[in-house]
Amino acid sequence: MKSIRSKVFTAILLITLFTSLAVTFLFYRKSARMIEENYSSTLHSKNVRTVENLDEMLRNIYHININASCSPQLRTDLQAYLSHPDDAILEHCSEQLKIFSRQNTSISSIYLLIPEYRALAASEDYPACKKDIDEADIQAVIQTSDKNAGPVLLDDLAHEDSVTLSFVETVTDKNQNTIGYILSNIDTHSLYYHYIAGIDDGMVKEAVLLNRENRVIASLEQSPVGNLYVRAETYQPWMAEKERTGIDRENLYSFCEAPFSQCRLFIIAEKSAVLENLIETRRYFFGVLIIFLILSLLPASYLTNAIYRPLGRLTCAMHKVSQGDLDTRAEIVSKDEIGSLAADFNQMLFRIQELIHQLLQEETQRKDAELEALQYQITPHFMYNTLNAIKCSAILKGEQELGQIIGGFIELLQACINKKGAFLTVAEDIHILENYIRLQEFRYGSHFHVQYQIAPETRECLIPRLVLQPLVENALLHGIDIKNKDSRLDIISETADGILYLKVKDNGRGMTKEQIDTLLNSKAPKTKGLTAVGIPNVRDRLRLYYGDRAGITYESGKDGTTAVICLPLSRSEF
Repeated sequence: MKSIRSKVFTAILLITLFTSLAVTFLFYRKSARMIEENYSSTLHSKNVRTVENLDEMLRNIYHININASCSPQLRTDLQAYLSHPDDAILEHCSEQLKIFSRQNTSISSIYLLIPEYRALAASEDYPACKKDIDEADIQAVIQTSDKNAGPVLLDDLAHEDSVTLSFVETVTDKNQNTIGYILSNIDTHSLYYHYIAGIDDGMVKEAVLLNRENRVIASLEQSPVGNLYVRAETYQPWMAEKERTGIDRENLYSFCEAPFSQCRLFIIAEKSAVLENLIETRRYFFGVLIIFLILSLLPASYLTNAIYRPLGRLTCAMHKVSQGDLDTRAEIVSKDEIGSLAADFNQMLFRIQELIHQLLQEETQRKDAELEALQYQITPHFMYNTLNAIKCSAILKGEQELGQIIGGFIELLQACINKKGAFLTVAEDIHILENYIRLQEFRYGSHFHVQYQIAPETRECLIPRLVLQPLVENALLHGIDIKNKDSRLDIISETADGILYLKVKDNGRGMTKEQIDTLLNSKAPKTKGLTAVGIPNVRDRLRLYYGDRAGITYESGKDGTTAVICLPLSRSEF
């Protein structure tokens, strides 16, 4: 039978003979669903009670922590220590912390952190106080106090290689200035034994207690405390609400989030373990039916596989292609319509790959040609201007200092003509710019002053080659007044929020809005001078390299004009 229609028709005739199996299966599924729902309800009730008890305990510790942070005696001792650091004061603070620690048995320790002296007093007997606390740990506590009321997972300040669940409160002086921090800590091991271990009834395969950031506080699998829960993304649908229960093909799920602490308890039970007794009954029941049905099931199974095997493989191939794997090919296992469809599908994929390869080659060639054309538009006129500057200097000053001018000019020619790499560091581009400005100073007789404000963190940032020179030349020709001895140029580089800003600022005559619009929106002609080419050239190169992530703007007023280039911060080759 080569027709899918005939295969489906025959399969329907055979399946109709065995409707009794469907009835039996429905009874089984109903029984299984009742057992699953009852266990799921019990499991979720246990989850809710556990979270409520945990939340109540954490709420109590939170209030203890607040009371400790407001203790007048602790505040007085802390101010005394800040005025006169003495270990005896820290030991006295430790005794006071022990009083608060005894108010709840779940508190493993309470710390009084003094950032100014990198010291702490602890409610423990050892160490009762500690100094030279790691600065990174101190900053973690400070940032936590600014962002969260708690509880949060922190590295134990007094014990290495230990993580605690902590509440953090500030201690302030009478002027409300922060002078210290109170940390009430709960040992994660005790949380495991009190709240997680008791959940395991032989059917629970996973139980994990998480904080609001999905970091592990305690787990049945003994996952590393403080790490992100590795399966949080997989189980995100079950953890999207405050409370959630559910069942899939393999597991039962229960999720509950505490309202106060926002701690989360996620429990997974194996369905096979829950239905173990029912499975035994099912085996006996189906064992009787198998004898009567096996002869008829085999032909039905054969026909069903004959129908769906090629279709399933074709669907799998299509799914892989939809994920971007164009090297996948559908396996042709039959000569019917599905086989013909698989062959056409494979031919279509082959043609798509050819077209993509051709398109990529054409796009790469087009972009390379366009970039190279834009890059080297600037060179002939730049050489022309520079040679004129050297010629004028030789006529006006003789041969004195001519060697310096020629040396700087050689570096500029090398920077313009060298084709190795389309990008330079800010420091390299500034060096080229300095040579150019020295030439212009000779040309104009040092009638302007240049100030460089290069932020150290920007010096190794990558920028397109010769992106600043056109801005400086435009400022010299159209911005500053060379006759004014107070003419000034500021070359600035700085970063903010992952963006690199390059600025060329002058104190010249300024530009009108119409002039700025004409400058920024004009096309880069191929036969005119650098001033006409430079700014559009920079604009077009930025668009080609970065798309919408970079650009050039002008701001002008009575105090002069500022050209600003902004582009993504990068310290590695493209």
